[in-house]
Amino acid sequence: MSPYASRPLRIAALAARMLLGLFFLVSAGAKVFDLDRFEIYLFSYNILSLNLSFLAARIIIVLELLVGIGLVSNLCVRFVNCCTILMLTAFTLFLAYAALIGRTDSCQCMGSLVEINPAKSILKNVLLLVVFLFSMGAKPWKWRPKWYLWLIVVLAPTVSLFIFSAPDNWLFGESEELYNKEEFGKSVAPGGSLSELGLDEGRHVLAFLTPGCPYCRLADQKMTHIYRRDDLDSTRFIYVIPAGDSATAQPAIDTADYQRPSHKLDNLTFAKITYGQRPMIFLIEDGVVKESFHYRNINEKSIQAFLKEQ
Repeated sequence: MSPYASRPLRIAALAARMLLGLFFLVSAGAKVFDLDRFEIYLFSYNILSLNLSFLAARIIIVLELLVGIGLVSNLCVRFVNCCTILMLTAFTLFLAYAALIGRTDSCQCMGSLVEINPAKSILKNVLLLVVFLFSMGAKPWKWRPKWYLWLIVVLAPTVSLFIFSAPDNWLFGESEELYNKEEFGKSVAPGGSLSELGLDEGRHVLAFLTPGCPYCRLADQKMTHIYRRDDLDSTRFIYVIPAGDSATAQPAIDTADYQRPSHKLDNLTFAKITYGQRPMIFLIEDGVVKESFHYRNINEKSIQAFLKEQ
């Protein structure tokens, strides 16, 4: 599309182009600040594994950053135009799929900055496309940056994102035994505070969670999607939460914080077992802990293999 003949229209188109670029930059930034939820949102569609969801979330953010930079800079116009159209089309097709399967939760397009469902987000993309089509009448700059400047522009956000917010499976591959083995053994033994859960027989996934803890809620979502997508026995997933102190004015703990019923354990024992760290997830076979995880190293394959071998 050639630039508009009218100077005011060219200026308006350039302003629209830059505002659209800023929108994509803000959208990418919002996803970065709420990256954990964005990863789980992608994982919840049962298309990608947990590890691939980590990678896909970052690729989407990098693409938004690069398109945003391209629009704001008003350089490499044809290439940026093609990328913008392809990205908006891909996002809209994904949102249409989400709407068709009945998803009404936030699409995470703007992270937690703006909660918007897939149907409304499709309308948002249509509006963005209209603004973009109008912005194509802007006059591109005559300056042509050297190739190494473009290389820096591409590599800077990509490398920064993968270094400062590396995927969990890059940093936390090994399970860690960060719990009190002696106190846990007492709790699951006959007469112990967890003996009624029947952990001494069979295989179970036991999660220590705290209501109000954002990472505990995210861990709950991860495990819920894992047993649903892998068709695992959901009764093998057991949640334990601190019982609270009725002698204080604290509000009653609401087990509805999580998607499964929770067993209440006295605060002191809970703290002793977990050393105050939460969430903590254990793979237990006949009362013995085989693996333990915190939020960052929850391993989908380990949980799947552990329960399916039974």
